[in-house]
Amino acid sequence: MNKARKTVIITGGNTGLGYECAKVIAKANKDWQIVLASRNKERVNLATQELIQTTGNQNISGMVVDLASISSIHDFVHQFIEADLPPLHSIICNAGLQFVNGTQATVDGIEGTFGVNHLGHFLLVRLLLDHIQDQGSIFVVSSDTHDPLMKTGMPAPVYLHPSIMANPQKSDESLANLSSLNRGQTRYTTSKLCNLYFSYELARRIEKANRLISVVAFNPGMMPGRGSSLSRDYHPLLKFMWNNVLPLMRFFRSSVRTPQQSGSDLANLLLNQPYSTSGVYFDGSKEIPSSKESYDINRAKELWTWSSNIVGLNKNI
Repeated sequence: MNKARKTVIITGGNTGLGYECAKVIAKANKDWQIVLASRNKERVNLATQELIQTTGNQNISGMVVDLASISSIHDFVHQFIEADLPPLHSIICNAGLQFVNGTQATVDGIEGTFGVNHLGHFLLVRLLLDHIQDQGSIFVVSSDTHDPLMKTGMPAPVYLHPSIMANPQKSDESLANLSSLNRGQTRYTTSKLCNLYFSYELARRIEKANRLISVVAFNPGMMPGRGSSLSRDYHPLLKFMWNNVLPLMRFFRSSVRTPQQSGSDLANLLLNQPYSTSGVYFDGSKEIPSSKESYDINRAKELWTWSSNIVGLNKNI
């Protein structure tokens, strides 16, 4: 077995985009130890074995982390640090969810979409930041749904003070004029906007600290089909459309892609992107501007400071 020299953690690595990204990395380069991080132990172990068999690369392992639980994230980081693995080089913040059938909360009482898509990854990265090698990288999977001008069919994000977005009751009150479906979709697009605020603020703070780590936000495009878990909370008719009809749109719209296509784009950024490229947004394999709203520095600082406080961390890195 080839000895890996560096490690990449991929959240949500047992399915969809994360799984396909891991597959490309495993086939391309055995220098990498690939850690699939997922909340379901059985699924992540199965995905690990499938990838080892498919790629012939033994340098793949699975670990359990529930991004909806602050204590689970701390446990994961402790176990990762204690594990006998090559030095950490990269983190891919890929896991994400969307609730459209009522309001959900994390075990810590945080609104579920905001809690997992933003706060869970924020805490994971902050706890592991000092362990990332120089010339390492952090990838945050966002979405073109953060930008109303992209006309994705999703509602525009509604950014509010983080204390409101994180509070299930206050969030409900602020979005009371929306249906359950639109409320859930709005929370999702807003969380993807928060991913960009986090990415850009993290990049600025890393540069100020003279660390050689790149931060890249990534848009995989819409990836409808059975490989995605985003539709699991949808009405049966909408789920049928997502799984069987919308995938055909990739023949007409470049923004509609397969998990294999976007997984390959993300993996190639990891394998080939110079660490000096930081604080940028990639649509697939192309660097493009994100929405005008996403460059609001005051919001980014506000979100960073609030998030640091709520998880008990100093805002400075």
